[in-house]
Order: sequence, then structure tokens, then C-alpha cells
Amino acid sequence: MKRYLLLAPLLLILVACPGTGGSGGGNRAACVKYPSADFPQDSFGDSRPVAGVAGTTSPEGTRRLVTDLEQEGPTAGRMSIDNCSLRMPPLFEPSFGRMGVAYPSVPRQNGKVIHFRLTAGDVQEENSLVFGGFDSPNPTTPMVGSNAILLRNFGQQGGTFDFGSKTGAMESGLPQFQTQLDGYVILRERGAVYVVDGLAGGYYGVPPKASVIGLDQSLTSPELYPGVHSANQVYAHRIHHFQVRDVAAWQNWYATAHAADRLTNGPPGTAEKGGTWTTTGNFGSSANGVTADAGGAMAMLDPGAPSQVLGLTVTTGNDPQGVGIIFRANKNGGVYTDYYELFISSTKAELVRVSGGIPTEITATTEPERLLPKNATVYLQLIDSGPKDTRFSAGGRIRVLMNEKEVLSAEAPIAHFTNADNNNSANFTGVGFRIAPGSAGGTAVSYFEAHPRTITLPSELLLPEQEAPLEDTGSVVVASDDFSGGYANLAGRKTPVGGLTWEKKASRNENEYLVVDGAGHVTVFPRAQDSSRSSLLLYGLPWPSQYRNFASLEATIIPAGEGVLREEGATLGVGQRVCSGFDETSPSKNNRLRAGLFLWQDRENYILLRGFMDNSQSDASEVEWQVPERPDYAPVVRRTNLGVRWCHGLPTTLRLSFDGERITLWVKGAVGKGDPDTQFEPVQTLRWSDLFPDRPTFAINMVGIYYSEDDTGARIDNFKALGR
Repeated sequence: MKRYLLLAPLLLILVACPGTGGSGGGNRAACVKYPSADFPQDSFGDSRPVAGVAGTTSPEGTRRLVTDLEQEGPTAGRMSIDNCSLRMPPLFEPSFGRMGVAYPSVPRQNGKVIHFRLTAGDVQEENSLVFGGFDSPNPTTPMVGSNAILLRNFGQQGGTFDFGSKTGAMESGLPQFQTQLDGYVILRERGAVYVVDGLAGGYYGVPPKASVIGLDQSLTSPELYPGVHSANQVYAHRIHHFQVRDVAAWQNWYATAHAADRLTNGPPGTAEKGGTWTTTGNFGSSANGVTADAGGAMAMLDPGAPSQVLGLTVTTGNDPQGVGIIFRANKNGGVYTDYYELFISSTKAELVRVSGGIPTEITATTEPERLLPKNATVYLQLIDSGPKDTRFSAGGRIRVLMNEKEVLSAEAPIAHFTNADNNNSANFTGVGFRIAPGSAGGTAVSYFEAHPRTITLPSELLLPEQEAPLEDTGSVVVASDDFSGGYANLAGRKTPVGGLTWEKKASRNENEYLVVDGAGHVTVFPRAQDSSRSSLLLYGLPWPSQYRNFASLEATIIPAGEGVLREEGATLGVGQRVCSGFDETSPSKNNRLRAGLFLWQDRENYILLRGFMDNSQSDASEVEWQVPERPDYAPVVRRTNLGVRWCHGLPTTLRLSFDGERITLWVKGAVGKGDPDTQFEPVQTLRWSDLFPDRPTFAINMVGIYYSEDDTGARIDNFKALGR
């Protein structure tokens, strides 16, 4: 979900803090040039002014093919390089073909890997950022004829991945927040394998592990231009690294698959990867792959680990037999009696769960464009996101594509596909295919592949890390406060751990203040619904000088009102919402959340983080960052959607870490009916230099909590501040 009414000014009435300038933050570390090598690479270690990237080469000697058509002032171009990364600012005319950097073309070869590390400034636009290999240095339709990964809007979440192919974008449905990630496009003789990694606690593997998220099975263009291209109109993207490497371990056509067979050398026997096929029925062979007689046949492999992405090429005649991709299969008495199957024929496509040999349909379609065509070659792909731990996890989604377009999709919990059904079968390891009874030889299958959920990255793709990990949350509890005790003004209170004293930083209005409420929380007076406040309230703790270069803050925030998160998959009545506090009949529905944490250097340098929830988007919530453009104006400079993470009266916890340059944000969402306790999940990373490339690193002089003027009475508890 997108909102554009975010840039209202905030009038800050601040208590002066002499001697709290930013010099304590020091200068940023110098960029490190990579060792010389005979492969394309770019460390972005060469500072370049605005409009100064075109016509340059990387510090490692790779020529940059730059498109930078945006113009602000007399000089064309807006891209720059600072603080060891390429800056791709928002476009005035948002469309592909106007801003990007490419590199000289590389030949299509099995195991050739295009690798980018990046931080997306905003992925909540319909088209935001695309990287990988393209048919030209400056593609205007970058998902057509490409092997590339696109970050774009994903409804109530931060973003999702699409994949390039011969004909256009393939939608994965896999979620992605605005965190730093590494993306790998593994080229092969036909198409590519798409792989990502991210931060610990997130959806995807953490180096040296990575997650396989999708395939292209058809593109055969002999060469591609590695590159990254933007069509974003909101916030700057940052590109931190680029390389193209040849990985010997992936120089088979199937790359990362743990079960694979071209099926072009006769009936199934010993697979190229994954062991020996177990077959039932009578298989034959043809120039297009494996066939079956009129009775149909089935073949199974067990690679020993669950599969996340499967692919199969299907060639049909005038009277095609239906075909199935089998996954999540489990033996019972040596026989596969429990499994899931995508089955598609010329009359029906369905997703089926087989238990004890008895099939149950999960979802189906008879729409002609989603059925198996006659006299054609089609590419089937299945993406299985695996276990679903909570309503906020990535698992529980099965998505089926045919020729780059969705055929079926199912997401737990729904009828016949509950969380329990999903999780009980998610770790079954058998995979295979089936050709249904029908006209003998009516369908041939080839190029079967099944890729595991996670892979181990080869050493040549692991970058030398120059900085502390983004997941660092500190090692020393400097202060914490459970806000116990009787009703009292927060100002002057000492933290039970650390003995630091809370100070009222803003506003100066003596009739607006924060109080310990006598029930273990901090809350605001007056509530905005009772008497509108004139400004925002900041209460902080002076941060000891020995920790000035790092802080990790955590607090639990409970929006005003009362509500519950309804069980996933529940049928909602008229006027009902997922968070019941937003029901049309609820007295809580007009409550607003605008409370969070802050980091302070001085009047010109501070960072505000707030949770956002109100009736304008009752099916979603956000976090928003505000920093000053001038002392009395702090616009929202970043935000990310979180789905229904906040609900009236239910606790959600924010955790941020900041080292004066890099910020990481985690969220632990409210618990709904039937959900276990959630874990902290990383949802955003950004850099101080993303916002202010010319300022020194931020010196943390104060940390604390704050309320915007229109919050209606959220409660905060369990504040904790750690250093290192």
C-alpha cells in the first residue's frame, strides 16, 4: 500500500543542548579497492560528483556503460558515487531507460554469475529497481529478454521479486522488505537460476547460505549486459558491489539443483543429479523427452532435502496427456502415498494434496489460458515457500507458473491447506513428475529440476566484509526501564538499569508531557482526541561518551484502544477488519499510532522513528523515519509497509541499531489468534549517508522515545538501550 501524504512539517520546539555537536562521529572509513582480477567488478570506491559517473571505469578497471538522462539544472545527469556506493536518486520522469549503469557484455555460459549487493531506497512503487543481465546496456523494457530480478510493490508488505524471461516478468509472490540484500543471477545454457541472501532473522538465507527463489527456463540469448536500472520516483537506491564470476560448481545446466535430469536419453534411470528414479507405469522416449503409454506413468527422486523451486518442460501433441509436478513427497512402507501435486491438462489445472493415497483438491481452474495447450512446448515452474511459522512469515505459499504467467496460487491457511497441513508436509523431500493416462505419447517431459530452499555459496562469491555486521545489536546494556512504580512525570526519573536520567527534550509546553502511568508504561498527556497537542514530545537519556558511536534501542509500543488480530483465513463479516479495533462498530477505530524512538546529535542532526497506524489504512501499518531538512522541519524520508503488524491494545516491539552511518530496523509483530510468539524480523536498512552524503558520521549524544502530536495515547514499555 502506498501513501503520499507523508511530508507534513513537524514544528520542533527543542531544549538547547550546548556542546552536542557532531564531530565525535568522526569520518567514514576509506573505501577498499578489490584486488586486481580478470573478471568484471566494481567496488564503487571512487567518489564521483552528481552527473559524474558517465564515462568512468570502476576502481578495478571495468568500464561503466552509464545512462543518466535526468537533469536538474544546467548539467544532464543525477547519479553519483559517495561513501563506497553508487547513488541512484529518484527520477523526475519515472521510467526505465533513463537511469542505470551497465557493464560490457558477457557470454551466456553455465555457471556464470552476475552478483549485485544493494539497498533499495523504496520498493513500494510498481516498478522500482532491476538488476541482472539484459539484452542491451539501456533496456526500456528490462524484464523482456533478460535474466534479471525486479524489486517492486507488494501490497501491504514492502516489496516482492519478479524475474526476467524471454517474454516478460514472472511474479514470484515472495516478499522482500527494504533491507540490504545480495542478488545472484546464475546464467545457464537455457535461462537462469535466481538466488538471494539477506539478514539473519529474515526470509532468506544468510551468508554463506542463500535462497533459491526462481528460475528462467527458456532464454537462450548468447550474451547479456550486466547492469542495474532504476525507475523509482521516491527515494535513492544504493548499489554497493558488482561482480561477474564463473563458478565451477554450477557449470552444469541445472546449476544449484539437488535433483535434475534432462530426460532426453531414454526412460528414467539414473538421474543427472539426485540418485536413481523410482518409477511406476511404462515410460518411453522421444526427441522431446520422456513419454508414457496410455496407462500413464510416474517417476520419483529423493534428493534428501526439501525443495523450494521446481521446473519441468512439457511438449504436447494434438491430444495431450495431463502432466503433474510432484513435491513434498513422503514414503509410507516404501511407497509414495503422501505428496502434493500440481496437475495440469487441457481441461483442468489443480493443486492437489494426496494423503494416504487419497487426493484432496486445494485449488483449481478451468480458464483456457491456464490449461495445457495442444501442439506446444511450455515451461512449468513451481515455487514453494515452505513452513509458515506465524502470519508474518514467508512460508505457506505455493505458486505455479506456466510460460512465465501464474496458473495457480495457494496460501495457507485456507480450506484443505491449513497451517498444520502446510507445516506437517513442508519438510518432506521426495520430488518427481507424472504423465496421466490418455493418448499414448501425447505428452513428453524434459528438463526436470528441483532446487533446495537454501544453498551454500561458493567462496568466490563471499565478499570480504569491512564493517561490523548489520545484525549487530550491541553487547552492553547501558540503560533499561520497565517504567514500574506509581504515576509520575517521566522527566527526572532514573532508569532502574544504568541510572541514566530521563530529560524532556521537546516540547517546551509545560502542559504537554509524558508520564509513567502506574501500570508499567509510559503514555502521553494530553491525548490528542481529548485536547490536541501543539507539537511532538521527545524524552531522552544522555548517551555516555564511551558509547557515542553505537546504540541499539528497543521498546514495545501498544496502540491506544482495544482489538484482536483475527485468525488467518477467517471469514470477515460486513464492516469487520483483520484487526477488530478497526471494525465499523468499534469505539477504537479512530485511534492513531504515532509513537517510537529517537536518536539525537544536535538540532540539525537527529533521527525519529515512529510506528504508524490509523483508520486510513486499517489493513496495513507502517514504520516511518523522519530527519530534519532544517531545525523546524522533519519530513518523512523513509517508510516501509508492515501489513497488519499493529492492532489496538496489542504490543509490537521495535528494535533499531545505529553506528553513526548504518541503521537496521527489526519488528516483532503483535500476536494474533492461533499464532505463536513472533521473532524479531529485519525489515529495513539505510545509511546516514543515504540522506546526507556530505555530512560526517552521526555522533549519538542522546537516545529516547517520542510521540508525534496526533498520537491518541499509545503506551510504551520495556525500553532498552545497548552499546558496544
